Amino acid sequence: MPTPWYAVSVTRSQASEFDRGTLLGRSLSQMPLALRPQLQLRTENHGPAAMGLGEAYNAAIEALPAEGIVLFVHDDLFIHDWFVAERLWEAMLRFDVVGLAGAKGVSADQPGWLHRLDGEGRPLRQSEGLSGMINTLDPLQPQLLEFGPTPAVCELLDGVFLATRLETLKRTGLRFDPQFRFHGYDSDFCRSALALGLVPGTWPISCTHGQTGNLDADWQAAAAAYRGKWGALPLA
Repeated sequence: MPTPWYAVSVTRSQASEFDRGTLLGRSLSQMPLALRPQLQLRTENHGPAAMGLGEAYNAAIEALPAEGIVLFVHDDLFIHDWFVAERLWEAMLRFDVVGLAGAKGVSADQPGWLHRLDGEGRPLRQSEGLSGMINTLDPLQPQLLEFGPTPAVCELLDGVFLATRLETLKRTGLRFDPQFRFHGYDSDFCRSALALGLVPGTWPISCTHGQTGNLDADWQAAAAAYRGKWGALPLA
């Protein structure tokens, strides 16, 4: 297996609390040391000085070496698979950007892999053309969300877990758009990857996400910005 690999995450927690206070920290601390990623962590990211995920991820890209695999991952994701690096190297033989869940055949103005907007701009959950599987809430209690067969080529991926080769980022200039702070950055990143001729896709990796999502006012604002950037369909 080629090396190295890196994980980039942003957390509200203090560095001293990360290992025991977040699902990601708990899962990484349980991995054999030789299998853990080199962690690039932005801690205490809250309040007026909080950095958006797109901006934080771009800063990490510039600081990382030119070779290897980088995983952008939420701090509330528990990775059950100790051999996640091996899974990612396998996935990179087929895809340029890898996630756990995603959607196929979406319209250009659809702001999220799981939700599109109706004619009045309200989110509508999708049930077809999806891929992936993930456990939710409790790592010790199976509450599986089964979206569809995986692996699969997708157009949009869930930002809870996004991986790619550092070589791909350096070669193509693919980056996150910092205007998307905590919502929409994943869809925009995938749309930008597609525009560069890259192929996103899902891969089966056992993980638990500590929440199920929140379509709040910030999500709505990001959705509007996304549609403005990628070409909103006329409202009915």
